[in-house]
Formats: sequence, C-alpha cells, structure tokens
Amino acid sequence: MPTPSELLLAETRRYLRGYRSASLCAGLTLQGAHLVQGLRGKGPPPREDAVFSLGALTEVFTAALLAVMVGRQDLRLDTPLSELIPRALLVDEVAGRITLEQLATHTSGLPHLPPNLGAAAQNPEDPFGRYSAGLFGEFLRGYHPERPSPRPPAESFLGMGVLGHALSRRAGLNYGHALRDLLCKPLGMVDTTARVSDEQAPRLLSGHTARGRPVAPWTFPALPGAGALHSTAGDLLRFLDANLGRGEPGLVRALKLTHAPRVDSGRVRWGLGWNVSQVRGHAVVWRSSVMGGFVGFLGFAPAADVGVVLLADHGWSLFAALRGRVPLEAPGLAILSRLLPLP
Repeated sequence: MPTPSELLLAETRRYLRGYRSASLCAGLTLQGAHLVQGLRGKGPPPREDAVFSLGALTEVFTAALLAVMVGRQDLRLDTPLSELIPRALLVDEVAGRITLEQLATHTSGLPHLPPNLGAAAQNPEDPFGRYSAGLFGEFLRGYHPERPSPRPPAESFLGMGVLGHALSRRAGLNYGHALRDLLCKPLGMVDTTARVSDEQAPRLLSGHTARGRPVAPWTFPALPGAGALHSTAGDLLRFLDANLGRGEPGLVRALKLTHAPRVDSGRVRWGLGWNVSQVRGHAVVWRSSVMGGFVGFLGFAPAADVGVVLLADHGWSLFAALRGRVPLEAPGLAILSRLLPLP
C-alpha cells in the first residue's frame, strides 16, 4: 500500500503531465491526519497555503450554510422563498412556493443562468462581474414559472445564487459575513472567504486557460452563493473533517444533513450541494468545478474516514470540455476509491 504522499503523486501524475505549468495543491485527511502537497509538472510548486478561487465548489458551502441555519432553527428545508424574499421583489406566487431544499437539490426549475445575463454590460473576461443586484432584482420580479416545483433535476447556477441570497436575508448579513460567522469561524477556517484580504492577496493564484494563458478574476456581485468563495487546501481539509464527524456536535449534525441523497439525476444522486456516488459498495460524497481559470475537487468517504482536496489554477482543454470531463474529478475519485475498505 503506498504512503498518502505517494498516493497523491500517483493519482495526480496524469493531470500534471497534461497541464505542465499548472500549480496544484493536493490535500488528504485520513483518520484526522492532514497532508498538503504543492505540486507542479514544470517549474516551482505552489506554496501549500496558496489561495484558489473555488468556483462552483462554493455551492457546497451555500448548502452547508443552509443546513447550519436549519440546525439553529432559523428556517426549515421546506421554507418557501415567499417567507424570505419580499413580495415586492418576488411577485409570482408559484415562484414564491419554491423551497430552499429544491434550490439546493437543483429541482426548483430555475434556469441554469439568469435569462437577463445578456442585459449586463458585456465583459467576457468576467462574465458575471457586471450582473448587478439591480438586474438580479429585475429577474426575480419578472420570473413566472410555467409549472410549480419540484421539477426534474437540472443544475442551476442561478438557483444556488438565489439560495445564497435568501439565506443572507434571513441571517441579516451579506453572504460572505453569514458564512464566516456561522460556519467558517466555528470550524477554524480562516482562509475561506468571498473577499480576499490584504494578507491573503500575495498567496492568491491567478487562473489560467488550459494552455497557460492568464485569466482575469471572475466576480459574482449578485450571485456570491454560486461561485464567489476562495480558500486553501488546508482550510478545505478542516471542512472535510467536520463532514467526517470531527468538530462541534451541532455543526457536525448540520453538515450530515447535506450528505443524504435526495434526488437521482441519472449519473449520480444529489444531496444538498453534494454529489453522492456508490464506489466499491460505499458512499462517496463529492463535488468538482471548472470555472474562471480554476479547477477543483472536494470529496470524502465516511467508510474510510478520508477526504480529498485537489485545487489547480488551470482550466480545462477544449477536448476535455467536449467530452464533458472535469480534469481533477477522476483523480479525486480514484484516491478515495483506493482508500476504501474492500466490499
């Protein structure tokens, strides 16, 4: 059996060969012991506390914030949007009956992207950066679903943005502050944030295309709950530890609420923010992302008491995109699979 370090190197070697200039931080928590490695195919590796944009991995944290607020009895999974968003902003009664659980499991029927995204001043370098709170409000006021929820599962980036907005309204804080106060601070996650601090800025990596061309930072002023977070491999290992049962009991119970599969999307089942797969007869809970010049994987297997973090600063190739592949998804799942007990 290889050592944890050898396992991380073995399973990420193919990615590093394919994206030789990419900076990769690989992290492993195994029965509470942490390992973080900075890796690179060509050139100096990144520092172990490098800060990455999380992209769609943010959605896992938005769902976790929902679970924490449910655990605090601030709201319920079946709380409808009409209880959280004023009638002046969400005028349609059918839209108002969409529940928080439906948003977190992508069964709300909301489109993947805001239909009025094109009304924002166009900036291909930062496609969501000029989608303002005003345009988001215009979408909500004009949204009239043809049929009530739940609807067949279909990923909705917009839906997770709406969920983040609804949660911040109930918390009485903006999204970043609500996440900081209710989740990150209790877990000791000092580097997970929607706004990079002056201290973090020197550690923040820039995103790149698959060929290594720098990509401007993506920002999400109106939809932070869908993609705005930044973090480090070490911080994400602390988050995985809490999902594996280590930490304050109330938070551990809340996070466990997100793991249960609730919707069958065909290829995988969906919990709250997470994908849930069966691997060698055991549940593996995971999520991957490709967004804004970054790729990432976050996953854990309770049966082996193991969690994996993979973060890189290069986006995917056109070939990978056409085949529907996320570059770090296969190595992330392979690492977890190799550490699972035999069925």
